[in-house]
Amino acid sequence: MTLPDARPDPESDPTHGALAPVLAELNGAAERIWLASAATCPGLSIEVLPELGSTNTELMARGRRGETAPTLLAAARQTAGRGRLGRSWQAEPGDTLTFSLGLPLDLAHIPGGASALSLAVGLALAEALDAGLGAPWPLGPVGLKWPNDLWLAGRKLGGILIEASPAPGLPDGQRWVVIGVGLNVHPGSAPEGSASLAEVDPATPPRIGDVWAWMAPALISGVQAFAKQGFAPLQAAYAQRDVLRGQGVGLWSTPGQYPADGHPPTQTGVAQGVDAQGALLVHTEQGVQAWHSGDVSVRPHTA
Repeated sequence: MTLPDARPDPESDPTHGALAPVLAELNGAAERIWLASAATCPGLSIEVLPELGSTNTELMARGRRGETAPTLLAAARQTAGRGRLGRSWQAEPGDTLTFSLGLPLDLAHIPGGASALSLAVGLALAEALDAGLGAPWPLGPVGLKWPNDLWLAGRKLGGILIEASPAPGLPDGQRWVVIGVGLNVHPGSAPEGSASLAEVDPATPPRIGDVWAWMAPALISGVQAFAKQGFAPLQAAYAQRDVLRGQGVGLWSTPGQYPADGHPPTQTGVAQGVDAQGALLVHTEQGVQAWHSGDVSVRPHTA
């Protein structure tokens, strides 16, 4: 386990007071994660940094340099985080948990492959959050919005960003895969209209270190299980948390046109769940269509 000295110089870092308690929590959680994961993920490195532009960007750069040992990286503050389609994801100390897992995977030979990996990751994280927070609770279980969002009480709670590239030294077929997670723990820096874990029990909101200690081992074991068996065995469990299933949705499939930019949907229909490969099934005027991650943006939509 790698745990660099994460104590910033208080004279050079004006936000030292905000960073210090978060770093202490994350460092304590790192030890718990390593103890939970070292036996099943040999060679795992766990790092906690005070500030980083993006944990995903950092691990992708390491992969391109041939540094491909399994690595879990968290940052107390993330200043240039990225979401799907290049959207920004900022993280202020203590409010948002941001971390990434990098490891080699042979996605081409996994049933569902890259298209379904974000679904398997989302399911593992949602189950871990429910277990850690002690579900059930009035807000309901953590839901999943295809392809890469965690939802709570009808609003976005967190997101997943997966990137992959060839890397020096990896066997043929393997790619360096980086899985980034951003989660609203407290509402301070969450975008307007988002959910946060603090809503589950405002009197005793969860600590960011505890949340990381719940999620990271589940992420590691979930990815390892997906690499062995693909998405099909997870399909039924995913369906139980699918917030789009049976709902009217809009589909934005024209390149360069996205719902956040005010463009109308390319098509509309009713979501019918996901198939064994992780594709979203939507009943449209043209019949049932299957959409894969990266081909379309999806939002709840009423005609």
